[in-house]
Amino acid sequence: MKRIIALIITGLGFAFVCIAQTKPSNDGYRDEGIASYYGDEYNGQNTASGEKYDATKFTAAHPTLPFGTILTVTNTQNNKQVIVRVNDRGPFKAVRIIDVSKAAAEQLDMLITGTAPVVIEGNIPSSSQVASAVSTSPGIPPSTPTDIPSENLAPPLPSLSNQIVAEIKPSIPPAGTGKRYRIQVGAYKIVRNAMDVFDKLKNTGLNPAYERNGDYYRVVLAGIYADDVQLVAEKLGTAGFREVLIREEP
Repeated sequence: MKRIIALIITGLGFAFVCIAQTKPSNDGYRDEGIASYYGDEYNGQNTASGEKYDATKFTAAHPTLPFGTILTVTNTQNNKQVIVRVNDRGPFKAVRIIDVSKAAAEQLDMLITGTAPVVIEGNIPSSSQVASAVSTSPGIPPSTPTDIPSENLAPPLPSLSNQIVAEIKPSIPPAGTGKRYRIQVGAYKIVRNAMDVFDKLKNTGLNPAYERNGDYYRVVLAGIYADDVQLVAEKLGTAGFREVLIREEP
């Protein structure tokens, strides 16, 4: 009997330690464990928040965090990262701490394995922030070194004319060289601003990506051939972007 009581006390102590490790602190929420992702059969079904699950968006299920919580998920096997927004409850297996959408799983490079060891970090939002949370959280990959200065710290103004062409700084490179370039559309301290610009570029038919640089999230267009820079500048201008930065890729 004494041995049974001792085992029970030990088990309760272990459970208490686990809870203490995962609870929010003054510095924000942090947890480590196993992530899984939604199968294709869930696409279009209602989540616990009332939204329909969309495999192409960067969302996640968490057992307890408020809906609208923004989390950075890092695959500790390859250091790939993604930012997701909690809009569902789960996972319902004790060894797993988060279920991510298929788009997020692809960003984390865990589609083949189905699961991955991860660290999740974020700040618990207030009730007003939860109420105003929007429905898309594009994934953000790991930091990428770049020498482009952080500019364009406010979201761009809407386009007034289809004839506006974004100014490429320092200049549009000469065509016919076969070189590729990276265009920085903006750099934002507020993650939501970066998300809005990301979505706007996607809707324009462009293929944006993220770079992390300290406190800033940069929205970039990578791998643009010199011959295509002018066309991209026209699309950016039409979308309301007035000035962007460019640098040659290695």
